[in-house]
Amino acid sequence: MRKLLLLLLIAQPMLAIDFNDPRAVVQAALETHPALARLRAETAAARERVAPASARPNPMLMAGIQNKQIDLRDDEMMTMYMVGASQTFVRPAKLEARRNIAELEVIALERQADAARAEIERDVLLAWYELAATDAELHTTGQVRELIDAVVAAARVRYEVGTSAQADVIRAQLEQSNLDHELLRLRGRRRAALAVLLPLLDLPATADVPAVTMPENTEDLKIDASSVPPADHPAIAALESEVARQEKMIRLEQLEAKPDLGIEASYGMRPSQRDMFSVVARVELPLRRDRTIESRVREAIAMRDAAKARIDETRRSLTAAMARAVADHAQATEQMELHDKVLVPQARLAFDSTLAAYQTGKAPFDAILTTLTDYLRLHLQYYEFLTEHAQAVVTYDALRRGAGSTE
Repeated sequence: MRKLLLLLLIAQPMLAIDFNDPRAVVQAALETHPALARLRAETAAARERVAPASARPNPMLMAGIQNKQIDLRDDEMMTMYMVGASQTFVRPAKLEARRNIAELEVIALERQADAARAEIERDVLLAWYELAATDAELHTTGQVRELIDAVVAAARVRYEVGTSAQADVIRAQLEQSNLDHELLRLRGRRRAALAVLLPLLDLPATADVPAVTMPENTEDLKIDASSVPPADHPAIAALESEVARQEKMIRLEQLEAKPDLGIEASYGMRPSQRDMFSVVARVELPLRRDRTIESRVREAIAMRDAAKARIDETRRSLTAAMARAVADHAQATEQMELHDKVLVPQARLAFDSTLAAYQTGKAPFDAILTTLTDYLRLHLQYYEFLTEHAQAVVTYDALRRGAGSTE
């Protein structure tokens, strides 16, 4: 009973996913991916740091006894009971800089979440198209496996009537074994695709995923010819926020050269004398400015320059990846159309006519094996180009919408 309940719990999220709808698969991955949950939590934490960043320090309350004699008796002239308070007044420019730094951290995390979402969607769709293509190739190879059965039957009939050699039957059976080998290879490739897809959906590796239907044509998947990342690209925007944050850090460190002012006020009561009060102002002397403030300013400048360099590095990487996607899409589109409209139909027609000719003794056995092999090869190539076409569009769209990683 426990095993049955465990299996039902494992199967429940999988049953809710329509694996034939790639967008539903993507949505399932986005809902469960820990990277997005982590970024949401980090963003919420960063938002909570905005208000405290610009808050003034709390006042300090003091109370006590001064100059009490060691035998706990009061000295009429010296012993004083006192209360007081102190407050540090931070410069408004510092508070504003601290708040800006906290706000820019929130913006950077939000942009990182957008980039992560685009990357997760890309990874899921790439794995889904790999799975769909493999299932399509398995189906096609299975159909060709049925065709070779007809070839074997024809070879046996001709051998039994003495119009062909036994070698034709053996070669046809060998081709059956080769197709069985191809089916085993494709099943292994399917397991590899699932090994990538299932963890993205938070499903166990043993989950039974039904065969996925590959679209027979992806011509409606278009791609823009531009390979320039948009100005509001989330990955670049996150780095730009980091540059702005470092600019504020530089400003904040420079303001540290202007110390904050502290005011302390106290009231003292002496039982036998007049009461007293004191007001004291405190200000830090930046005597070690070169060792503390200036070094931190130089550090912030170096971090800002590094962030600027990462922007240029990311932009170049995105441009190169988008250009590759455009080139891959163009090549795959041409090959896909050629295979779909010319090569595959011609190969199937050649096989059908050769098989009919062989059955009547008008074609040699080598011809039928050649046409069958060509048909299978070209049909599988069509699905490969179909997959490359769709994956190029997926990659390009992800890069346009925010993916920072090009892998």
